Amino acid sequence: MSAWPSRGLRVHDIGPMRAARRDDLLALGLRDRQFGYPLELLIAAARASWEAIEVDVAYRRRTAGTTSKVTGTVRGTARAIRDMSAVLAR
Repeated sequence: MSAWPSRGLRVHDIGPMRAARRDDLLALGLRDRQFGYPLELLIAAARASWEAIEVDVAYRRRTAGTTSKVTGTVRGTARAIRDMSAVLAR
């Protein structure tokens, strides 16, 4: 996957929840199982001409004393950058 499809998917966030038929999802042939997975899924879905529907949800404040596994640590941020960069380089 070298470039974002010209028509792409119109999304404003790579949210944590996705729903798709199992067979269709497996047919995308996704490889990343870590931080690059959400990005790889969106790119592959756009290439397969899937329709994406975003539903805004209200979020609660993060529980006191907890941090994001991605942006809450230097290591998590570095891993996300590494994994997403690898997906974009394919």
